[in-house]
Amino acid sequence: MDQKFEVQCGKIVCEAESLRGELIKTLTGLIRIPSPSCGEGRAIEHVANEMREIGFDEVRVDGMGNLIGRIGNGPRTLAYDAHIDVVDVVDGNEWAYPPFEGQCDGDYVYGRGVCDQKGAIASLIGAARLIKELQFEDRCTIYMAITVQEEDCEGLCWHHLIEKEGLRPEAVVLTEPSGLRISRGQKGKVQMVVETKGIASHGSAPHLGENAIYKMAPIISGIEKLNHSLKPVHPLTKGSITVSKIESKAPSLCSVPEECRIYLDRRLTRGETGAGVLEEVRKIVGYYGGIASFQRYKGTSYRGLLLEREAEFPSWLTPEDAGIVKAAQLAHSSLWDRAGEMIVWDFSTNGVATSGVHGIPTIGFGPGDPAMAHRRDERVPVDHLVACCAFYAALPQFFAAAHSA
Repeated sequence: MDQKFEVQCGKIVCEAESLRGELIKTLTGLIRIPSPSCGEGRAIEHVANEMREIGFDEVRVDGMGNLIGRIGNGPRTLAYDAHIDVVDVVDGNEWAYPPFEGQCDGDYVYGRGVCDQKGAIASLIGAARLIKELQFEDRCTIYMAITVQEEDCEGLCWHHLIEKEGLRPEAVVLTEPSGLRISRGQKGKVQMVVETKGIASHGSAPHLGENAIYKMAPIISGIEKLNHSLKPVHPLTKGSITVSKIESKAPSLCSVPEECRIYLDRRLTRGETGAGVLEEVRKIVGYYGGIASFQRYKGTSYRGLLLEREAEFPSWLTPEDAGIVKAAQLAHSSLWDRAGEMIVWDFSTNGVATSGVHGIPTIGFGPGDPAMAHRRDERVPVDHLVACCAFYAALPQFFAAAHSA
């Protein structure tokens, strides 16, 4: 890293602070455009217009509906990812601040998606302004991917970007909430479904039927025991499994159920695979006459593209000596004179595709406390928006330098 840019880090911090009001304005504007999975079109167009106003070198929307903005034509390629879709609000009347008004009290911005993940999009837009104004995009080609359908099926957008659009950067920065810490991995996830079959009969004569719920009961007990038996593996710690939903089918409420189905959420630590955990469950299920399989996601994007994929999302971990990790640490210490804290995420992200399947070195750094995601009164600190704006603006230069050293 040349001395000139090291000096500029101080300027980046000051310039990012000067954008505080703009970051709040950008974020509150985004919050006022609801963008559920498969319904992100208006929000995508809103951000695309912001990118065009800033002067991105390229702004396009792909066949699925992801927005890709490009800055620069440098020899190194770095991509930022921020999904724009948000989860539903089922208790809006109980929020202290209405979920789609985007209110700010000076310290925090409130609303559905401020933490997961529209706050990061505001910081990326601010970072793009700094990169263009300070004119240091010549060493790196920077992609800002504003992606869709992550809440429904994480990684689906990046499978499309890589496999269909040919976008394969050298490294990816996920902007999921990390509390301003550098994440270098996450647990994986598998979603499974288990079915048992019975024989329906009138509720007054259960002895003439075979209750599918009763057949499911020992399977549920076995799943609970399996969860307690799983062992931790550093640094992703222990995997887990839980029953997340149960449903049954019967001719009426006065009948013995002929079908029962449970849904399983299985978190994967290092070394665990989808095939391995499915076989693990099948050993329990088969003993009691049930059938286990992967769930399969099927959804149509807001642009009308039908996509399907099995609900298998591998864990991933980027080595501490990887170029993007070193660059992130250098950027952090140069901006704030201290090393960045390293973490791994418990939850699943688009990294299941970029790193878990496609092997692209991936890290995470984002505004907000991960515990605020999907919660009532979701909020993000304004200070985090400013810090991420500075970090996203500085990182490409450190990434380019790490590869040219």
